[in-house]
Amino acid sequence: MVLPTSLLRFKYQTFRAKPIEAFPDRHVVIRPVIDIRLLWNHQSTQYRVLIDSGADFCIFHSDVALVLGLPVTRGKKMTFYGTGGSPQVAYFHTIQIEIGGWPMDLYCGFSYDMQSLPYELLGQTGLFDRFKVEFDYHNKRIELKPKR
Repeated sequence: MVLPTSLLRFKYQTFRAKPIEAFPDRHVVIRPVIDIRLLWNHQSTQYRVLIDSGADFCIFHSDVALVLGLPVTRGKKMTFYGTGGSPQVAYFHTIQIEIGGWPMDLYCGFSYDMQSLPYELLGQTGLFDRFKVEFDYHNKRIELKPKR
């Protein structure tokens, strides 16, 4: 794996949002979502992922594995608990991803239990352990600086 030698900079993504009782003037939200490419066994696909400092590891919907032709349940099984508090199961594999055009191996989970989440997640193990991650909400910018 070769990490980039310079800073990777991304813009927060803007999404439409419906006003709700607690936030009646809300019409958009911004989130630290970036596009990455996932590769496995000569297959590739692009997905939007949420950079999530609260996620212990990187995890993707099982649909992503199906697009790549990855046999989900042949991975190492792990039960985890998300924000809903219910047990969820993920199967871990090593795939390759590209962030900002830079390829790297990633050990990540694939879960059938994540269908209700709108994004794949890049978390502590896999992203934050490799990069210094800076969220600049005011300027709507995310910066990833490789750790040496």
